Amino acid sequence: MNGWFLTAGVLLFVAFFVHTLSGNALYSAARPDRSWHRAYDAWLMGRCGMQLIGTDLLLAAGFLLAVGLGLIPRSRTLEVFLWLTYCGWTVGWLLSLAVERPEARYYLRLCQWVLFLTIAILLGVGIFA
Repeated sequence: MNGWFLTAGVLLFVAFFVHTLSGNALYSAARPDRSWHRAYDAWLMGRCGMQLIGTDLLLAAGFLLAVGLGLIPRSRTLEVFLWLTYCGWTVGWLLSLAVERPEARYYLRLCQWVLFLTIAILLGVGIFA
């Protein structure tokens, strides 16, 4: 049993539900009128991306819970891949915010990077400790 992976898996499972419920509601509220073709196209592409992120969260949660409970054998390659993914998501999210130069409050308001960093740390400890 790997408690680090279990903790990361539970956090990702909870994040999946938060992302699906509140993220969906928030994104739906931002839907532009279809007559604004470029805005609607961009919104629809982002909407599809939201569903892909939800799938990523759910699959990563399932893998980490299964490995953490010993239901499937450990795979260092997949574990390192997930660790690098969440390291990349942390850096990518923060760089995206930095490029847009929002007010400082947006770093806390759009704090998904905190989840990504937490998962990366939990995975790193679970893999390398």
